[in-house]
Amino acid sequence: MTGALRLWAASCIAAFTVTCADAADLAPVPPPPPPPPGPIFFVHVGALGVFPQVNASSTGGGFFNTVLPGAGIGGGALVTIQNVAIRPQYTVGLELGYFVTPNVSIALSSGIPPLAHIKASGVAVLNGLLNPGSTLLGSVRYGPAILLLQYHFNQFGALQPYVGVGGAYVLNFGNISDGILRNFSVDQNFAFVLQAGADFMLTPNWGLFVDAKKAFYNTDAFGFLLNTNIPIRTHVVLDPWIATAGITFKY
Repeated sequence: MTGALRLWAASCIAAFTVTCADAADLAPVPPPPPPPPGPIFFVHVGALGVFPQVNASSTGGGFFNTVLPGAGIGGGALVTIQNVAIRPQYTVGLELGYFVTPNVSIALSSGIPPLAHIKASGVAVLNGLLNPGSTLLGSVRYGPAILLLQYHFNQFGALQPYVGVGGAYVLNFGNISDGILRNFSVDQNFAFVLQAGADFMLTPNWGLFVDAKKAFYNTDAFGFLLNTNIPIRTHVVLDPWIATAGITFKY
C-alpha cells in the first residue's frame, strides 16, 4: 500500500508540473515596446552661399547693349555695356520644417539678406568722351522666402537624404545707386526651386546637414546712365545655385 501511495503522489506531481508548463506556454507574450515617435519639427541653420548663373539682355523702353550716337552723350559718343556679372554672396541661412508624415514635410527657407553688387562685364565709350570709372551698375539687398514640399528617406539610419520642390518670392530690401546708374532699381519676382540634401544625425535630435537648391529666377533692373537721362533697362536671368551646410535639430 505504501508503494501505491508513493506512485500516486509521483503521478500527481508530474501532472501538476506538466499543467503548469502548459499554462506558462499558453500565457500571452507581451508585445515589444513601440518605437519612439518620430520628430515633428526640424531646424537647419548654417552658412549659405548664392552662386548666380547670370545672363542679361535688353528690354523695351531702354538701352542695354548699345547707346546709339546722338543719344546725348558728349556729342554722339557710342557707349556699349556688355553682359552683367554678379559675384557670389555669402550669408547665414535658416530653414524651418514641419513633418506632415514621417517622410513628408513642408519647410520655409530664408536667411539674412545679402548684398549683391551688379556689374557690367565691360563698359566702353568710343571717342574717349565719357569715362565711367567703374563697371558697377548698382547694388541691391535682397532675400528670398522659399516654401518647399520635401520627401525624407529615413531607411538609411543616421544618413537621411531628402529632396524638395517649391516656389520662392525674392524680396527687395533696398536699392543702392552706388554705381554708374542713377535711380537704380531691381524688381521683385517669383522663382521655381528644386532642392536636394541630406541630414547626418549624430544623436536622435542633433546632426549635420548639407543642402543644394537650384532657383529658376529672372527679374528686371533699371536706371539712368550717370548724369544723363538715358534709360538703361535689362532683363536679368540669374538662375542661382544656393548651397548651405550647418547644424540640424529635430524634435
